[in-house]
Amino acid sequence: MVNFLKITVLVDNEPGRGLRSDWGWSALLETEKWRALFDADTDPSVLEYNSRRLGVDWRLDFGFLSHWHGDHYGGYEYVGKVSPGLKVYVPPGDGEILGDWGLNSVVVDEPALVAEDAWSSGPVGRMEEQALGVLVEGVGLVVVVGCSHPGVDVLASRLSEVVGEEVYMVIGGFHEPSKETLDRIASISRLVCPAHCTGSRAKEYLELKYPEKTRSVRTGSIFMVGKEE
Repeated sequence: MVNFLKITVLVDNEPGRGLRSDWGWSALLETEKWRALFDADTDPSVLEYNSRRLGVDWRLDFGFLSHWHGDHYGGYEYVGKVSPGLKVYVPPGDGEILGDWGLNSVVVDEPALVAEDAWSSGPVGRMEEQALGVLVEGVGLVVVVGCSHPGVDVLASRLSEVVGEEVYMVIGGFHEPSKETLDRIASISRLVCPAHCTGSRAKEYLELKYPEKTRSVRTGSIFMVGKEE
């Protein structure tokens, strides 16, 4: 297991001080074993601006794309310039565009280990969306999602089954979920961090009903899970 996972939100719908917000989602994931980019927002210029302000080191081990919507892969155009040849794990779909930007698409057809202690859920649902699960020592499974079209509870449960560990934290877009979906994800995860397309009503519901579990997310937010040595 990795000792820690640091999540830096590079782009979210909610603005952060001195940073640019956008309708999109992108997060830098760092452990003592690897560094990865999860999704890449909509606008390459927004990702570039925020990453410069946040001092992002673009020496990455891999990228990860949750699904083929422009608000998640658009910024990979910039990534291709600063990290050419980067391997990006993608679900089935049109991966040629990443190749045009100088990146190396690796299609994930089923649940798979993509890095040490990091798993893809494999494509789920009609959108063939994938989520990423990272197992942190002494903490549990951290699930990072893009838009959760199949349901954030479905993606988190899938990864829990694949890895064989309970979910500690879920972060990312929840796609304007029902109250029932929010209740389910709160029942299986110790921390819930709604972002991007979750919607204000869903966020308010979580904050009111599960204040001890819910954490706010915005551009520039940093979450540290586990202990950095």
